[in-house]
Amino acid sequence: MRIEARAEIVWHYGDPGRAEAIAGALEVDNVGLPESLKKSLNVLTRWEDGDVITKVKYSGEIETLIKALDDLVFSIKIAEDVTEKV
Repeated sequence: MRIEARAEIVWHYGDPGRAEAIAGALEVDNVGLPESLKKSLNVLTRWEDGDVITKVKYSGEIETLIKALDDLVFSIKIAEDVTEKV
């Protein structure tokens, strides 16, 4: 099923330093998107105060969007784990 979607996902950390580190890690991951996805998926992550904000725009098959969002959540979890230990 082909869809068009926009989403804004906000993670609240309350710590500007940690939010900046997590957003930076995610943005590096976003730059590495496969060329085939860059045409249909636009992901932008930034930090503001103690929050990480990711905006997603997508046009294509719903299954691909679900996989991309799953990857995003997995990347957030890894970044959280790393920044928790620092």
